[in-house]
Amino acid sequence: MPGPILISADVEGAEGALEVAAALDELAGAVAAFEIHAEEGGHAALWRVEAYPREPVLDAAAEIRLALAAAGAGGRLIRIAEERLPERDWLSENRRAFPPQRVGRFLIHGSHWQGPVPASAIGIEIDAATAFGTGEHPSTRGCLLALEGLARRRHFRRPLDIGAGSGILAIAAAKRLHRRVVAGDIDPEAVRVARHHARRNGLAGRVRVVRAAGYRSRILRRSGYDLILANILARPLALMARDLKRAIRPGGAAVLAGLLRRQEALVLAAHRAQGLSLERRLVIEGWSTLVLRSGRTS
Repeated sequence: MPGPILISADVEGAEGALEVAAALDELAGAVAAFEIHAEEGGHAALWRVEAYPREPVLDAAAEIRLALAAAGAGGRLIRIAEERLPERDWLSENRRAFPPQRVGRFLIHGSHWQGPVPASAIGIEIDAATAFGTGEHPSTRGCLLALEGLARRRHFRRPLDIGAGSGILAIAAAKRLHRRVVAGDIDPEAVRVARHHARRNGLAGRVRVVRAAGYRSRILRRSGYDLILANILARPLALMARDLKRAIRPGGAAVLAGLLRRQEALVLAAHRAQGLSLERRLVIEGWSTLVLRSGRTS
């Protein structure tokens, strides 16, 4: 079978890179952004943005839109290319390079790993696939640690995962909280992958994954969620703050991630305007995870 399509872009400036990632997220299923050269001598950091569309999408108009997205955030699109990768079992290669990792109580491993899960750990089987979330990214690790911290102090009945990706957070919540979890993602490939992972983890009946564009989807429109997990990007988080407020019950907790430390003010301001307050923050390798509570003022 033909290999996957890869879009790779080099962007100067973290804000510009995240704007390019947000724009590519509308064109492709799995999108990742990571720093490849730190800020030095007055020069902005260099970031790599990668996306895996299901079919070729990059043309002159798309390149212009992406360049403008980067420039609008004070960055610069230096290089962008789209290519079809060689026909090889690239998923198997990724799985072999994906060793088990411990994040708090969670032990995340691929299906290729046959080792025992310690009695003190919660095993989560996740394979590298065409959806974001294997536990390696700092934002995913931050969400898992925040979930563990909340679970030690509180009981939750109605968790919701927005932007499910691989399904890792929904699976972690279902296993740690022993509750049914609803998870939504706008990308049909992410929905397929998350459902597959839920089955592999024995949670087909406890993790419901649906295709949904944010909180306003008919399927997710019910309110009263007491825990919301949203690992997406800073701008969508800020734009959806009002929708989150409608979905969360008073006193409920929201774990927000996918933002850099310098983007905290944007996300916090949007949610404080809706009556949510900051309860805790975790910062891992420059990526912030915010734990908010509804119904309180800061």
